[in-house]
Amino acid sequence: MAYITVNGLEEYEIKISKLAKKSEGLCKIAIYPAAGYMTDKIRDAVSELPIEEGKNGMPPFAFKGKKITGISKIQKKDISESLGIAHMKEKAGYIYAKIGWDGYGSIKTKAWPKGVPNILLVKTIESGTRFRKKRPFIRKTIKANEAETIRRMAIKIDEILEKEFK
Repeated sequence: MAYITVNGLEEYEIKISKLAKKSEGLCKIAIYPAAGYMTDKIRDAVSELPIEEGKNGMPPFAFKGKKITGISKIQKKDISESLGIAHMKEKAGYIYAKIGWDGYGSIKTKAWPKGVPNILLVKTIESGTRFRKKRPFIRKTIKANEAETIRRMAIKIDEILEKEFK
């Protein structure tokens, strides 16, 4: 019968045990900067949206049979400033970092006395409507930067593990 002797296994087991106890916090340390990177890329995509002004700096108006292709400078500023990362949550063993829009735009309307919800404006830009041309800037940005975001998380996790196992 063959025997294998491994020295230092207890020390390794203790380190693994300590690492498992604080794994959620360590994962959040890796996820948050990567979510910040993706948020910055989405904000860059917002800045590249075409500007189409209506009268007096108001959003453009689409006449019957025509579609709006851009947004006003005010709307662009509103959605750029309201973009952010929500508090990270852990659910069923996964840690979620939600990137999204919050609040209301600064242009008030009869239907939206507080201002048009920023997420509503973003959804109409992303998916289009009967009066707005579809411009899927979020999907394109996520697809283009997904690999780099994952790479950044992997690098951060490697740094954390290297530090923990010294």
